Amino acid sequence: FHFSLQQLACQLPMFLYLLRPSHAETLTVKKVTHLLKPEFSEEGTNSRKFENAVYSQFLKYLREVASGRRAGLSLGSVLQFTTGADNEPPLGFTIHPSLAFVEATTSFFPSANTCISRITLPHPSMDCSLPPKEKLFNLYDLAFSNAYFGHVRLQ
Repeated sequence: FHFSLQQLACQLPMFLYLLRPSHAETLTVKKVTHLLKPEFSEEGTNSRKFENAVYSQFLKYLREVASGRRAGLSLGSVLQFTTGADNEPPLGFTIHPSLAFVEATTSFFPSANTCISRITLPHPSMDCSLPPKEKLFNLYDLAFSNAYFGHVRLQ
């Protein structure tokens, strides 16, 4: 069976939907937070308290990015760091993106694994406190402005 694009469009009208440019699907903070579902520890644990602290800062950071206060970055930059794609594909991600937490040892620099579409945010602990907001946001800027999908190339 050989179909032309026109025949395919006539047989499957929804196919044209995939080819249509859409401005309705621009990324918003709400969309990004929905895509990057956090994997929290059990409620009431110290880990959860620390995860909530860094996640709260991450949400503030996303709002700053969305409003244009983080030069050269967009919400697409954050999604690209996490998944390798700067926007959600028309049929969605094969592997749903996620956000994981890990206890910080020396750095609060985020990492990502684009193969499984997961961003990992280091969280504070009893021994390592959360850095000031601007220092944390500068680390996020460096990570998300990087085109190496989850790994930063330091000069």
